Order: sequence, then C-alpha cells, then structure tokens
Amino acid sequence: MREGARRRTARVYTNETCNQNCAFCDRRAPRERPGFVEAAAARVDAADASTIVLTGGEPTRRSDLPALVRRAAATGARVELETNGALIDGPRAEALAAAGLALARVHLPAWGAACDAITRDPGGFEATRRGIAALAAASIAIEVSTPVVAANAETLPQLPGHLAGSGLPIEALVIGVPTSVRGRAASTLLPLPAAARVLEEAVEAARRVGLVVRLDDHASIPPCLLRDPARHAHLFSLTPGGRDRPGHARVAACADCAVADRCPGVPEVALDAVADAARPIARDRVRRRLSLISTVDEQIERELVQDEVQRRAGEPPRLARTVRVNFHCNQACEFCFVSTHLPAAPDAAVERAISDAASKGADVVLSGGEPTLHPRIAALVRLAKAGGAALVELQTNAIRLGDPARVAALRDAGLDVVHASLHASTAEVSDAITRAPGTFAKTVEGCDEVARAGLRLRLSYVFCRANLSDFPRYVGWVADRWPGTEICVSFVAPSTDLVPRTAALIPRYADVVPPLAEGMRVARERGVRLSGFDSMCGVPLCLVPESLQPYFELAEAPRDYAGGEVVDAAACGSCDLRGRCFGLRRGYAELYGEGELTPVRRGERA
Repeated sequence: MREGARRRTARVYTNETCNQNCAFCDRRAPRERPGFVEAAAARVDAADASTIVLTGGEPTRRSDLPALVRRAAATGARVELETNGALIDGPRAEALAAAGLALARVHLPAWGAACDAITRDPGGFEATRRGIAALAAASIAIEVSTPVVAANAETLPQLPGHLAGSGLPIEALVIGVPTSVRGRAASTLLPLPAAARVLEEAVEAARRVGLVVRLDDHASIPPCLLRDPARHAHLFSLTPGGRDRPGHARVAACADCAVADRCPGVPEVALDAVADAARPIARDRVRRRLSLISTVDEQIERELVQDEVQRRAGEPPRLARTVRVNFHCNQACEFCFVSTHLPAAPDAAVERAISDAASKGADVVLSGGEPTLHPRIAALVRLAKAGGAALVELQTNAIRLGDPARVAALRDAGLDVVHASLHASTAEVSDAITRAPGTFAKTVEGCDEVARAGLRLRLSYVFCRANLSDFPRYVGWVADRWPGTEICVSFVAPSTDLVPRTAALIPRYADVVPPLAEGMRVARERGVRLSGFDSMCGVPLCLVPESLQPYFELAEAPRDYAGGEVVDAAACGSCDLRGRCFGLRRGYAELYGEGELTPVRRGERA
C-alpha cells in the first residue's frame, strides 16, 4: 500500500440488489448487472486505502462475503461492512470475524414496526436485531446508521433511546442526510432545513442517553442550518481550504460567514430550500469548535495522552497520565479545551496508553470528553489497576453516576478517586456554564451516589465570569453536603484555540482574588481542603491569598512542562517561587497584560 494512501477510505460495492426495499434508496437495483458481482474482487485489490468499506446493495447476499473480507484485510486495510444485518446469523458472523471484519455498520432507519414499514420487509426489524446480536457475539464492533428522510422524520429522535435501552453494544449512531435520490421520488427526502431540525432532536436524544452520534461522511448539511452550531460542532470536521467540493455552491449568507474558507456550502440540488434558511456564522468561538487544525488522526493522537507532574509540598514529584478514553461529552462548557467533535481513539491505542502508564507505577487519570459515556469504562479502570497504576482517577461530570450499579462496577474495578466537574452551587449558574439544562441536578445526584459508595470524591471548580461570586457559598454548600470532599480550584485557561479569549468568559485575577480569599476563609472554618494552586491550571502563586510558605517546598516543574503555554513575565524573573510556579498563561497576558503579578521573596506572607 502506498504510504500516501494510508488515511484514505475506499467504498467497494459488492453487489447492487438488496433483500429490503426502502423507497428513498438509490443504490438498490432490481437485478445484478452482468459482471458487476464478479468484478468486486478486482475493486478490492485496486482500493489502495487504509480503510475498505464493503457496501451494496446488501453485501450479505453474497455467499462468498467472508472471502471478500479476507481479501480486503490482506491488503493491510481495516475492513468495515455496511449491511442491514437481517441475513446474518451466528455462523455467518463468526466467519466474517475470522476473515478479519473489524466493524459492521447496520442500517436501521427506525425501531420496531416503523422499521418494517420503511424497509418494506415484514419481520426485517427482528431479523436485524438478531443479526446485531450475532455480530456482537462474534466480537465485531457495531455502529447503527440511519438517514434523515421523510419516512422517519417523526420517529428518528426516538431511535437513540431505543438503542440505549436495547442492551445491544452499539458504539455509535451514524446519521446521513441525503439530498438527492437518483431514480426515486424527491418526496421521499426532507428539505435540508427540516432535516436539520430532526438531526438536532436526534442528537439531543442521544446526548441524554450517552450515545455517540456522527454524521455520515457524505452528509452534505451546512452547520449554519443548525440553531446552535457550537453545541453540535462535534458533528463537523471542517478544515481550512476545504471549501471546494463538487456539486456544491454558495448562497448569499456564505459571503459573511466565519467558516466560508472551510465549509463547502450547500448542495446544488438543495439551493432553493436553503437560500432563505442559511444564516452566516459570525462568532469566532463557533468557527473554532467547527474546525480541525490537522487531520483527524493527528489531532486524536495529539490529544489522547497528557503526561503531568503531580507535586505535593515536601514530596518527590509523581507522574500522572491523563488518557482521553473518548472525546464526546453530554455537556458543552464554553471553557472546555478538549476537541469534543473528534471520534474516539481506537480502543487499542487507549488501552496501550493506560497499560504503559500503569506499568511505570504512574497515576492514571481517565478523562474525556465524558469518560462515563465509554461503554467499557469499568474495564479500563480494571486494566489500569491490574497493570500497576499507583492511583486510578476518573474525571467526569458525574451525570451518569447516579446509577448505583455503574458506580459499584467502577468501585469494584479498583477506582480510587472520582474527580467531578461542578462549577457552581445552583442549577441556574451551573447549567448556564455547562450549557446543558437539567444536568446540575444529575451531577449532584451522581456525587451523592459516589459518596454513598465510599469512593473518594474531589470536585473541580473552574473560576470563570459566570461563577465569580459563587465560590464562598459553594465551599459551604460542599462542606454541608459532602463532608471531607476536596475542592480543586482552577482558573479558566485560554490554552487552545477552542477557548474564547474574551472578557465575557475570562475575568481578571483582580476580580477573582476577593471571592477566592473569602472562600478560603470558609474552607478553613469548615475543614474543607482546597487544592489546585500548585498546578498549571491555578492562578499564579503570587496571587494566592494565603501563606505561600508551603509552595517553597514544591519540587521544581520541568522547564518544558508548560509547552509554551506561559509567558516569561517581568515579575517572574526576580521571584523566589520561579520554577515552582507555572506563571502567567499566554492567553491571559494577551487579554489583560502582566501588570497584576508581583515577585515573591522567601519568608514573605508566612
């Protein structure tokens, strides 16, 4: 295989007939063309790609499909299958697995009788369910695919709930938005603005049940048609220079759009329906969240692992490795620096990162996105603990930890610490920060369950403009509800292009210090341990409103630890805490300057 083709995906059509008869399908043919089926092997050989997708028609109508899978796998490619699953039984699934099939993407346009009505295949839904179960038993990864069309517009938002409640191990729901059907009635499709509403409802339903959603690679829906593109940015991967795509054109709104250099615009066949509905994307934050700065694979690799140095006063430094087991999340905090639009890294890469850190006796921090959305999170905890990790921590918003069985499974797997993000003491402020109404109550319920299970609970409070004055009340509330709980204090960090560098999000340190000082006073009175000041996410140590003597005992951080994230401020040059304090974030200095820092001398502020 040529090295330059390593990241290419090739779709190989195995046949053109199908055992189902969806009205909107433009691939199904009444009969096979002479020679088309026989030439499939040659098409596999010519694919020259890192991923080969076998599709149709319905590929499982071929009796030699395992041989075709084996042929594709022999090229070194990852092999995926697009199928309705209705013709797959246990032996067939085992044969496909043995041949090297990595993933089956099963077409399921609706649930139950509604599915049979759409596919015009009585009994097909139950056959598909059996096929999915057989694939799962053969250890083949499974995704479900569905289009947004007129026939399922009303039922599609219900599909994520059905999938989550089925007990089937579905890794993702892949949604397509077709805009043309060759040789089929146009009435089988939805106008793109209407399809956008259905898509939003389905994504929100999936978010509620923790199901990953992706757009099909060929889905041609511009993000401006969504009412909140930033909230659904994980569906898109726009890259600078990606504006040119055959069959697409621009409407008037494109002229003033912030993503015009990377969005291909509107499918030409949908111009009339979209022209009045499109709105230019103006906010730079939305542009950042919709964009990739490199290839998907490179960005996943860059964000998968973050090695940190844990420092405690008077103790030697310890290695802690944060592993992002996924990237998607059921909240949408504006200060989040994680690329939540990315797909998850391959399980093998996640497990390798965990095992490597554990073998070194490091602390292993399982994070995301939202890691409890990973279907095997308890198994990953067990892997870290069994591999020798000194401590296993879960960074989570705790929304899904209200389930006692899930918390018990994590505890029994060896989890030591739950580090829960909870940035306010009221639903009004918290839900505004997370941009996920109703989740404050779920996070509190999750923390309650963690405490009941006897797991160590640590809370993360990120100072931002919205929660600036809440901190003293928050400390007292935590002391009352979860006695003995540690609060890790940090400051919103404009550390990646995803975080807006605006005064509306990032307060001045001068505005943070008074409520921070009052909260620290409450913490001393109530016996609440505050931490985080010794990390890169805290405020510069010269601004900490308490004795600084313990910080002189910290081990020095490695010189390159901050990776260019901090500036060499003038005040830092003569400060005795230099090397132990991470200093001033570059993004903060660009917004407010360096004038708030003052050098510290050893022995001061004892």
